[in-house]
Amino acid sequence: MTSYIIREATPDDAAAVIFHNDLIANEPRNGIIRGPGESMSLEDEQNYLKNSSVADNSCFLIAITPAGEVIGVCGFQGGKRKAVRHQGGLGISVNIEWRDKGVGTALMRRLIDWAKNTGIITRMELTVMAHNTRAIHVYEKLGFQIEGRQRAALFKDGAYVDVYMMALLFMDYPTT
Repeated sequence: MTSYIIREATPDDAAAVIFHNDLIANEPRNGIIRGPGESMSLEDEQNYLKNSSVADNSCFLIAITPAGEVIGVCGFQGGKRKAVRHQGGLGISVNIEWRDKGVGTALMRRLIDWAKNTGIITRMELTVMAHNTRAIHVYEKLGFQIEGRQRAALFKDGAYVDVYMMALLFMDYPTT
């Protein structure tokens, strides 16, 4: 299998990111919230990537092959208001041919390292379909904990799906 690198995305990557997102969205029983035909326009994706690159509490990473194919994406969007700037949501997807090869874990580790080094982020959040045990295992391995379950939160493939809300904290916080 060809090697890959992980780097921050730029607006010039927008078309390749859209192509990647469409591949994932068109997979049957995919693990993402987006469905077929729900991609951003090229202009919107370029603006999103530009805004992510200039925000001090947001980041969008891509894993690419030497040929320039985007094989995975991992993004974090920090809160806009002062009270929630320290937290945000993340999303990740990896091309089917590259799953179970460490790409997703590498993207997540790189994003977690970025977050820890911002001096701003103390909480990362994600949602994951409750039946996606492979992803849940990776998230738990990286320190995320399940904080709750939202019943029938998504409608995918003709059925309602539960999701877990998971978070990773970079601070001591008492649990009760």
